[in-house]
Amino acid sequence: MTGAERSGLVMLAMAAVLSVVGVALLWPDMSGGRAPVARPPASSPAPSPTTAAPSPEVTPTVGPKPTPSPSRTTGSPSPSASAPRDGDDLAGSVSDAALLHSLRLSRQANIPPTLEERLVDLGGKVLLADVTGTGRKAFPDYFKGASATDRWRDCRIRAGVGERYDNRSDAALIHLVWAGTSPMGERDDRRPATVLLVRDAGGTWAPQPLPEEDE
Repeated sequence: MTGAERSGLVMLAMAAVLSVVGVALLWPDMSGGRAPVARPPASSPAPSPTTAAPSPEVTPTVGPKPTPSPSRTTGSPSPSASAPRDGDDLAGSVSDAALLHSLRLSRQANIPPTLEERLVDLGGKVLLADVTGTGRKAFPDYFKGASATDRWRDCRIRAGVGERYDNRSDAALIHLVWAGTSPMGERDDRRPATVLLVRDAGGTWAPQPLPEEDE
């Protein structure tokens, strides 16, 4: 075989190889139109690595409105059961202890506590005998046999304090607050009263009429 023939065979072989390669390259576009795996679909572009995905919209949850705390400087507080009204320490529905405290603040504590306790108890008995009519026989010189003109009922002594009368050691004023139902049926829980007690020569304390200027 001559050199010219060998060159022609080589050219034919190369042409055949190129034809096969070209067919192989064109085969994907001729095999039913399936998109290449490496080629992303045009309708779904891949997101850029530098672009953050949008955050999903969050619907705020509406909860119950918080109840505001009451301000200490607004509104009027409810009156206490022992709070006085209208500036009167003895007004309102006060306790016995509150009444006693008010009495002590307004009087002189110049009688020994033990003696004061005895005199307050005695003064209370005199007062109850006066307003109810019961027990007057224990104080014949004071009531002179007279009966009660207005009889009160359901009476009790709520508080009482004592102080010296006219700075005397043998005389004491007993200041009392008592409760009772009037003959008209009206209830009064804070009636004030004062009883004068005087000690005689034998050391016995007994009620005496209160001078008009001290009533």
